[in-house]
Amino acid sequence: MLKRKKIITISIIIVTLTTITIIYKIKTGELNNKKNIICCKNSCFNVEIADNNKTRQLWLMYREDLDEDKWMLFVYDKPWNYSFWMKNTLIPLAWIRIDTNLKVVDIKLMEPCKTQECPTYIPKQKAQYVLEINQWLINKKWLISIWDTCKFNHEN
Repeated sequence: MLKRKKIITISIIIVTLTTITIIYKIKTGELNNKKNIICCKNSCFNVEIADNNKTRQLWLMYREDLDEDKWMLFVYDKPWNYSFWMKNTLIPLAWIRIDTNLKVVDIKLMEPCKTQECPTYIPKQKAQYVLEINQWLINKKWLISIWDTCKFNHEN
């Protein structure tokens, strides 16, 4: 009987630790095993890809940080004036909107929203890609500007 209780206890601990690990990896984006790199202004960075409605809506929500060299790239099927909001987003972000020619067409700084009603950030230009990074990186480190050219690979 004692041996059975130990086996059950150990099993519960293993399931709990596995669940916690999976939740952590989902929250930090580690389960996205695609190898994606974007280069802007001769600097290259890892990006997480959000290329469907579910990942676009939830990907950066509830994250407490985003690594300096790991960014989020939203990929759309066609260029459009896709707007964004920051509901449940905990870190200040900058969006870098990139057109079909891979030129930066718009940059906007966005603040976390801590209320029920959040502002919508409306773009100036149509874009097919939107790169999100930590807000402080845009002006202090990478100095990406409008009309800079970017390039990236996107593995499926």
